[in-house]
Amino acid sequence: MIKEELKLAASNLKKLPGFSLTVILTLALTLAALCVVININHRLLTKPLPYPNADTLWVTDQSETINGETQYGFQMLPTQFLIHQDQQFIDEMAMLHLTSPRLMDVDQRPTVDILRVSPEFFSLLGVPMHLGRALNSNESVSDEQKVLVLSYQAWQDNFNADPEVIGSFTQLNRVAYKIVGVTAADFEVPEIFRSFAISGFSSFPEALSTTSHWNSISSQFNGIARFKPGVNPEQANHSLGEQIDALYQSRDNVAPDTAIGARFTPLRSRIIAESDTLALSLLFSAAVLVLIALTNVTNLFLSRGAQKQRTMAIQAALGAKPQHIFISMFCESILLISAATVLGLLAAEWLNVLLADDLSYLFTRMQSLSLDAPTVIVAVLLALIIALVIAAITSRQVNYQALTNALHASGKGTGAQISARTRHILVALQVMFASLLLFLAANKLLPAYQEMTHPTGFNTEHLYYVRVDGSATEIDPFELSRQVKNTLGTQANIETVAASATSPLAMGWKNYLYDEKVELIGIMSLAFFDQDAFTALSLPITQGRSFTPIAASGEDNNEIVLSDSLARRLYGETNPLGQTLYIDQETPRQVVGIVDDVYVPTGPLGYELERYYVPLTEGSNAFIIKASGPLSHSQLGNVLKDIHPTLNFSDFRKVDDMLSQRLRQTWLQAMLTVALLVLTLSLAGAGIYGVLTYSVQMRRYELGIHLSLGAHTHKLVAMIVKQSFVPIFTGLALSLLFASLGYLLWSRIGNGPVDVNWLAVVSSIPVMLLVALIASYLPVQKVVRQDPIRALRNE
Repeated sequence: MIKEELKLAASNLKKLPGFSLTVILTLALTLAALCVVININHRLLTKPLPYPNADTLWVTDQSETINGETQYGFQMLPTQFLIHQDQQFIDEMAMLHLTSPRLMDVDQRPTVDILRVSPEFFSLLGVPMHLGRALNSNESVSDEQKVLVLSYQAWQDNFNADPEVIGSFTQLNRVAYKIVGVTAADFEVPEIFRSFAISGFSSFPEALSTTSHWNSISSQFNGIARFKPGVNPEQANHSLGEQIDALYQSRDNVAPDTAIGARFTPLRSRIIAESDTLALSLLFSAAVLVLIALTNVTNLFLSRGAQKQRTMAIQAALGAKPQHIFISMFCESILLISAATVLGLLAAEWLNVLLADDLSYLFTRMQSLSLDAPTVIVAVLLALIIALVIAAITSRQVNYQALTNALHASGKGTGAQISARTRHILVALQVMFASLLLFLAANKLLPAYQEMTHPTGFNTEHLYYVRVDGSATEIDPFELSRQVKNTLGTQANIETVAASATSPLAMGWKNYLYDEKVELIGIMSLAFFDQDAFTALSLPITQGRSFTPIAASGEDNNEIVLSDSLARRLYGETNPLGQTLYIDQETPRQVVGIVDDVYVPTGPLGYELERYYVPLTEGSNAFIIKASGPLSHSQLGNVLKDIHPTLNFSDFRKVDDMLSQRLRQTWLQAMLTVALLVLTLSLAGAGIYGVLTYSVQMRRYELGIHLSLGAHTHKLVAMIVKQSFVPIFTGLALSLLFASLGYLLWSRIGNGPVDVNWLAVVSSIPVMLLVALIASYLPVQKVVRQDPIRALRNE
């Protein structure tokens, strides 16, 4: 029976290409989006980590409490070493330090990411090897060995996949490392630091201890540990936290009112970081999008059911049972939805390839992205459920007892129709689902737009950031910095050159700041500039002046420049110039200038407006160049060789490009939101249009009478649109109700109040109403424009 019904369904659908194509494309688009999002969530949240006993692995972190406020993200090498040496709680721990040296004996001397690790890294993660070996126990953090294990990709890209590379030496910066192995191609590096490719894993070249490297404080230090059996993480946090704080407090010149502690985070949680929020938001959005599409398709099948009413009446008269009608509708729906599922899966796989780089930037664990088996299974099950739901809803709208009477039905308006109640429910559901997505999208889109369009505070036009590789010269760093600055500054199209410790967009450097009584103010964003940096950046000095020039290496004029926000917090209306501040509890610095705030996005922290600047007292290989037009990398590279033939640029970038890269995640999220908005409004508008077109067609005879009696067109249009807006306003009201309930519920069960941009939410309501108005106006306008005689005759 099913086989015959499928054949009949296929035959009938061939006669309805418009209906079939609409259903297939509607569901294929939404299923493709849903499959991509399900795949992301599976990889991120449910797919097991590819490491042995991964659930027992923890990432070491360190807290710092200043004046009662605790922050995380910066570790110290000595405290990490202390935890590494612990025998009471730690069964095994790998120390990690992310570095970015240059491969000196490879063409172009590329800068690569190298992870310094202790040997435990390979055993804890079960690292598979393609060639050679891993680090051994004689190459740990105190052995001062210089060995390197290459990643499979780096071995191919930089060493031509040469198996003879094992045992040879390569230089990282100017230090020779012996290559001892190559990891397997399928090894997945845990993305603890960031989602960038790691080119290799080296030993620690210098011996570590609890008394050395106290100035090594960075977010690029971490560890992966496994506890001894029976150890409680809270217990380890408390006991090891006390130990590293005691070690920290034993140093000289420890900042007052400061303390550090230990925090162990599950490896999976650290890898996921904050990606789960975005992933779950996309999953919710895609699910609602499928509901909108399902509502559209249900309306199409209800219309199809009404068209088949007389056929079903004949079947009923010949003895067909209600389940036969259900099977008939199910066969039609399963054929179309199966085609949509296949097309959707193909589109999802294509999207994975197309968006691979962008998705890897937004989410962790997106290496070698393709559709996983669980995603395909979910898609197939969902297709089956949709087919069953559509068949059930459509068949329930059929009055089986009245089918035989339908054989005798004739005249205007007496044929089978979709009830007004059903049509109103369909429209209300469309509006409700679309409005909920619109609220969510607008709440994300407006802040993203504000972040992307906010001025930085300095002029980025023709502004460049460069780094000079002087590793092959013996020139004193301070003298080399002076010569490079002076030489570049003589070029015709260069206006200003300034030395800097980092790029003008690097806002993450932090340091203590003390008042004139050497009492701790807090940890502030810090930048090291020379006297010309503010001019190069076109960063206005609102009070005072810039630094006086540093004449020789190591000299310090003991000056400090404050941002406007920091100056206002510290001194209010008092003149800040001439005030005394400390950055190290020993040397007083005089405030000589106030500059405008800098607005550079800095992750979840927003903007680091409270900032201070101190003079660059040592030689720097980094420069900020303000030009009058575009600069040529090769041309300036030749200019450097006038100083020394080995000089070249290790980095040469426009600050505008760097800013775009900084904003890439925000931009990608905004583009995903815009795509979601377009798809949502298109599906919702098409759905409302479809339902109301059917409703208007059912009233053509009534409208034809009104028009033939001289009714004004605009009044008829206004009447129909007004009636159409009853379910539209109902759906909008329901969306506001559910959005409010969701906000209250999440505020209670979440981690505090939900950040809602109410302006964005309110501004999205007119957008939804405009789409609904257009979708309501077009069907009735089409009817009232034609000759009323045609409406009367074609009823």
